[in-house]
Order: sequence, then C-alpha cells, then structure tokens
Amino acid sequence: MEDIEAKVKALRDEQKATLDHTIEAEYRERLAGLRRQAKMKEHKIVKQWAAKHLRLTKFIEQVGCRSIEPNAR
Repeated sequence: MEDIEAKVKALRDEQKATLDHTIEAEYRERLAGLRRQAKMKEHKIVKQWAAKHLRLTKFIEQVGCRSIEPNAR
C-alpha cells in the first residue's frame, strides 16, 4: 500500500512540475510578446516625434522666427 501511495505522490509531483514548467514557458512567451509590442510602439512614437520636430523646425525657418533673449527689453 505504501508503495502505491509513493508512486501516486511521485506522479503528482511530476504533474505539478510539468504544469509549473508549462506556466513559466507561457509567461516568458507572453512577456517577450509584450516587449516586442512595446519596442514597436516606442519606435513608432520616436518616428512621429522626429517628423513633428522636423515640420516645426521647417515652419520656424519659413516664418523667420529668431530666438529672443529673455533680458532684451
């Protein structure tokens, strides 16, 4: 009887270890996916910011705006 209980316990432990490994692998996969998405969004935002900055710079050049010294009154 003790032999059967030991085998059942061993099988349960093995099942738990397999389940833990599966959950950990799924977690790593999801985390990697989220990181990829974040990198893509970051890249998109950087490109948008650079484009807006370039448009603003060109606009300021066209308008002929110059830096105004804060103490020049």
